Amino acid sequence: MRLQWKYSLVINLSVMAILVAFYFFDSIRVRNEMNALHALGAERGAELRKIAENTILDAVEKEIKAARVFDAQRLDQALNKLKREHPDMQNVLNIHVSLNDPRIRSSLLRSKNAGDINLDSADLEQIEKKGATIYAVEGQNATAIVIKYIAVLTGPQSIALASSDLAYESRLDNGTLPYAVWEKAFGKDVYVPEDPVITEEKGRRWRMTDQAKGDLYNLWKQGETLWIQKALSGYIQVLFDVPYIGRSIRYSLLMHAILIVIVGALLVILIDLTTNHLIMKPLERMTGIIQSAESGDLSLDQTYSSDEIGRATHNLVRMLWQLQDSHSKRIDALGQFAAGVAHEIRNPLNSIGMTAQHLKSVFSQPKVSHADIEEAKELLDIVDQKIVELKQTSEEFLTLNRPRILNVEPVNLNVLVDQVLSEFTLVTEEAKVQVIKNYDGTLPDVPLDTALMRQTIFNFVQNSIQAMPKGGSIYITTLTEKIEDEVDHAVIEIRDTGIGIPEEIQEQIYDAYFTTKDATGGIGLGLAISHQIITAHKGKIEVRSKMGMGTVFKINLPLNAEQLS
Repeated sequence: MRLQWKYSLVINLSVMAILVAFYFFDSIRVRNEMNALHALGAERGAELRKIAENTILDAVEKEIKAARVFDAQRLDQALNKLKREHPDMQNVLNIHVSLNDPRIRSSLLRSKNAGDINLDSADLEQIEKKGATIYAVEGQNATAIVIKYIAVLTGPQSIALASSDLAYESRLDNGTLPYAVWEKAFGKDVYVPEDPVITEEKGRRWRMTDQAKGDLYNLWKQGETLWIQKALSGYIQVLFDVPYIGRSIRYSLLMHAILIVIVGALLVILIDLTTNHLIMKPLERMTGIIQSAESGDLSLDQTYSSDEIGRATHNLVRMLWQLQDSHSKRIDALGQFAAGVAHEIRNPLNSIGMTAQHLKSVFSQPKVSHADIEEAKELLDIVDQKIVELKQTSEEFLTLNRPRILNVEPVNLNVLVDQVLSEFTLVTEEAKVQVIKNYDGTLPDVPLDTALMRQTIFNFVQNSIQAMPKGGSIYITTLTEKIEDEVDHAVIEIRDTGIGIPEEIQEQIYDAYFTTKDATGGIGLGLAISHQIITAHKGKIEVRSKMGMGTVFKINLPLNAEQLS
């Protein structure tokens, strides 16, 4: 798995797990708080209802009865007095009193735009059934209790009815007020619409309202007598301060903030640990490895994690180790190169020095004979020959360190190989080496520098012969093939049945002055120069060899002359 996906997956899953845990514990906390709040609200609601029904309702009904009318100003004063004097009124914020309908007529705190007591059909139904409705006021830490009041203005009066009016109960139950009852009970001063009667107890108790004045009339049957009583009715809304709600909200917000801080801290710790484990420690280990490499202490015998940084660290160690090994090999090759150059220069210089000493002794004689002069000339010829050898050595040295300049022309590769092999006719006979040729007759001409490529092939054939001191076979094959760039290449394959090249030195055989033929006088420039020539032709060389089974050199040369430009 790529590191970025692994890191993202670990972080995201951890964050989700922490958030789910946060939601779980917070929901439990909120549920417990809500249950406690509901229990407290139920207990507190019973207390508030008791205050509304026993204290405020009694005061409102008592004041209306005393005035025998709905006097809003007088009722306001009574409510304010109740607020100041009664101990149960400490948590009362406001009181609204309506008459007949929900419109507010009187208040503890007088307002120009009093508005209405908010009641819907469900609230009205609950008031009729349970006597009160309780709800929370939006935007305030307050609870509203709405109850209905009925203030009796007159004492009960009996209505004398004729025998023909005694069947009035069924009509009252159906909401219709018999005319005889209306005329005897109210006269013509009360406006009663059709179906005005509301049955409270079927066949026994009813009530109706004067739609013009808002007066309430209660009717009930006792024995065979119908009684009527005038009253006023409306709604009382009491707003209570509930500070425990505010405290509960503040406590809930505080606990929520604390939990958020805890979750944030856990996320920070988690991300820090994950980043440290997945990224920082592996990077520190990589930095330590680089520092160890700088001090020369580098080892591949370590264990690495399987993630990307671990693999990158392992690859880095391997690369540094390879660079270190390559550097060591290059230093060794440079030492061999210097030793080879010194060897090639030392012998001619020794000869020149010894010759110079001899010439000095010759010309230091009191009398120099003609024979001495002839000897001196021979010695000077030797010096001149050694100087030519030194010049040739320096030229070869310079050639290894500068690019080859090619004189390219189309060449028949098969003919060129035959020309080189003709130079080894006597050598192969003496060495008991058989040359087996397998040429591709359709091989097109190859763009080559003839002289340089002849030297290259010569070096490879010579090496093959020297690798078979007891005789053997050389197989030379030419062909065409496509390689990686899908371009046609000419191929020369030189295979021998010699002693082979050890695997551990196969990478060094093209290094200058590297040789395994010190006993036979080799100086290690043949393959180095050949490799340089093949590279100058944009070609490639491959070697395959096993000890005791021979060696194969495969040379690829491009057929497209444009590649050499």
